[in-house]
Amino acid sequence: MKAIILAGGLGTRLGKYTKNLPKAMLNFEGKPLIQRQVETYRKLGIEDIIIVRKHLADKINISGVKFIDETDYETHMVVGLFEARNEFNDNLILSYGDLLFEQKVLEDTINSHFDVGVVVDTDWKDYWIARYGSYLEDSESMILDEKGRIISLGIPNPKPEDMHARYVGIIKFSKKILQEIEKVYDKSKKEFWDKPWYTSPSFKRAYMTDFIQSLIDNNLNVNAIKIRRGWFEFDTVKDYEQALTWIKEGSLNRFYNLE
Repeated sequence: MKAIILAGGLGTRLGKYTKNLPKAMLNFEGKPLIQRQVETYRKLGIEDIIIVRKHLADKINISGVKFIDETDYETHMVVGLFEARNEFNDNLILSYGDLLFEQKVLEDTINSHFDVGVVVDTDWKDYWIARYGSYLEDSESMILDEKGRIISLGIPNPKPEDMHARYVGIIKFSKKILQEIEKVYDKSKKEFWDKPWYTSPSFKRAYMTDFIQSLIDNNLNVNAIKIRRGWFEFDTVKDYEQALTWIKEGSLNRFYNLE
């Protein structure tokens, strides 16, 4: 099994903290975010780790991993993932570089047997209220059927009843499904590269949730890997400073246990 970490984000909403630093290298309790991810992967036996870099790429200098560097600053993470398509020869776990996640979250991901498994948090509302004051802020749809398959996701400002869970930013792909996924990617890229695509301004700047929806619309089963808390993301200055405050207060473990 391989891990691909998408670490090309500019981190503009983190202000002074990422002025001269890639978002994934944000220091949290003595270690960069991405270093914590790499250590979690290695604890569970995943040593083949690929980091896709872009913004200030040379400052992401984790030892013992493979780097793939993007050069087009106008593309978003779907294109970034496929910069690593030469690595699509084993089961893959994809994660965003601005995440923290507990070992048990990764264990659940590894142990799932889905061809496409998307990690979703079914107990996310308290975390969102703590971040934004309301679980309806910065919201997007996630609709699951009775078998736990995802049938719709990524629509901004959905009705509350269309938020069955929260997309986390971790996806597992089986080796046998990767060829089908590449076909969907190549077809969509050819047709929509500079055209609006789902909720994305273009395929070139596609959101990962839209890519997942395109897999669903191309008749691939996309299953939810359900977790309850155990993760954290850093999008804004408030996210970062709030997390530091929660550590001082001893309350971070409501949402994430720092291991």
